[in-house]
Amino acid sequence: MIAEQLITGGLNRLFTQTPGARDLLARHAGRTLALDMALFRVHLRIDEAGGLHLAPETAAEASIFITPDVLLRIPEKGKAAFRELRTEGDADLLSAFNDAFQQLDLDAEAELSRLFGPVMGFRMAETGRAFGGWMKQATEDAARAFAEYAVEESPMLASRVDIERFNREVDQLRDDAARLEARLARLEKTA
Repeated sequence: MIAEQLITGGLNRLFTQTPGARDLLARHAGRTLALDMALFRVHLRIDEAGGLHLAPETAAEASIFITPDVLLRIPEKGKAAFRELRTEGDADLLSAFNDAFQQLDLDAEAELSRLFGPVMGFRMAETGRAFGGWMKQATEDAARAFAEYAVEESPMLASRVDIERFNREVDQLRDDAARLEARLARLEKTA
């Protein structure tokens, strides 16, 4: 229950600091949205002023599934990390929440520092940035290893050298065929 209150309070504080964000949500007053955080689910109800309040655990009209890897990428990518989220439910409500969220001036390190203190906030943000860099490097390394395997170990793909050799051989075959055709044409004329 404490985590749900922290999330609700944090979102309200962020939306209050951003002009227009709460207005977007106010148009959906009385509606419910769920944030599924893998370990727990936060049910939110939107009030007439665009504020968020904890709601009873009923069927939400829309759900946003927030995975731990997205949370760790927030310090590096900011709001762009949330584009990777899976959603389901009412498209208008999800669109309004997304529009309100995209208006935020999100500084993850500042928010973490405010909640956990400057040293811990910096360390948490640094960990998120390092994790994002590691994920990017791991993805690039895996793609490179797969490409190398596909070319060298299991000939699913041809190497650049093989492609160039094939192109030279095709060019040579084309030239030989043209010369043979020319010879046949000369022989037909003399016969």
